[in-house]
Parts: sequence; structure tokens; C-alpha cells
Amino acid sequence: MKSDVRRFEKLKRSISYYNRGFISVLCLYIVYAVLYSVSMLDCTGIDYYKETGTVTKDMFTCTNVPSDLIVFFRNNNTIILITLFVIALVLLLLQKITLLKINYIETDILRYEKVGKVKIILLTLLLGYTGVHKYVTENNVVGNIYLINFVIFVMSLIIKVFFVSTYNKYLMFYCSFHFSLWFIIVITVFSIIEAFFALITSKDDDGRIFA
Repeated sequence: MKSDVRRFEKLKRSISYYNRGFISVLCLYIVYAVLYSVSMLDCTGIDYYKETGTVTKDMFTCTNVPSDLIVFFRNNNTIILITLFVIALVLLLLQKITLLKINYIETDILRYEKVGKVKIILLTLLLGYTGVHKYVTENNVVGNIYLINFVIFVMSLIIKVFFVSTYNKYLMFYCSFHFSLWFIIVITVFSIIEAFFALITSKDDDGRIFA
């Protein structure tokens, strides 16, 4: 029993470390999105980029940001986003694998921390992009990040659909929509992975699991 308790606490610490790393990567994504957007606020040449999707060193005229920095952002945007996505994915997988190990411990340690298996799977699949499942598992920081992104996505989508001229005029809305859309897609992928791990996790007699 004591060995189970020690193992449980060790695995929980590991999960905490992975979660902190995961949050750090999400925050890096937010910082990058903000820097990317701010760097383009006072630049001309945006309309041409929106129409063609191409960029050259001399395309933009900016008063506060070096053109080289803007070109770097534009040309490496996809690589930067994919890199952040892969790092976050690895941390998430490590976290879920550790949770699987916890669920295989034959003990009733801290049963109050468990959640209903069916409940968490449904919430993760149906509302994962809003972060609701993170609140259920008391991972409120990630839940807040997911929820704020969802609100930004909805607001920018409304502006894109119903206020087209405003959307096309202000780069802020353009960037908000695309960065939040990318994040929604990533969160959806993460949610599917989380639901899968919850599905293969052994439940207790009350149908609950650590998730």
C-alpha cells in the first residue's frame, strides 16, 4: 500500500511537470501570435498579401518594425506553428501515458480526484474546443486558454461573416481569426487524443478514472 502511495505521488508530480510544459508551449503560441499581429499593425501591403498569399522583402512598408523581421514571420509562420504543435503534442502524450499508469495502480488513493469515464469522454469530444473538459479535471489554466481562444474565434468569425469591410480593413481581425482557427484545429486534435486515452483507461467499480 505504501509503495502504491509513493508511486502515485511520483506519477502525479510527473503529470504536473508535463502540464506546466504544455501550458508554457500554449503561452509561447499566444506570445508569438501577438508579436506576429503587432508587428504588422502599422504596415502597408497587407491587402496584396491577403490576395496573393506571397511575401517579398520589400513588399511591406512599416514605421516601427524591421522588414526583415516581418519577412521572417511570414515565411516561417507555418514552421513555427507546427513546431509548437509537435512539442505540445509530445508533452500531452507523455502526460496521458502517465495517467494510464496511475489508473493501473490497484488502490483507492484519493478517489475524489477521479471523474466519470463516459462523462469525460463525451465532454472532451463534444466540447473540447471550449476547454470544458479541463475544468472538470481541475486543469483550469489550460481550460481558460482554450475558452478565451474559443471566444476570440467566435468574435472574429462573426466580424468576418457579417462585417466584411471591417474585417478586411483591420489586420487585427484578420490575424485573430486565423490564429484562433489554427488553435481550434489543434485543440480538436488534442481533444480526440485525450478522449482516446480516456477510452482505453481502466475504470473503477463506479465507472471513474483519473483523467
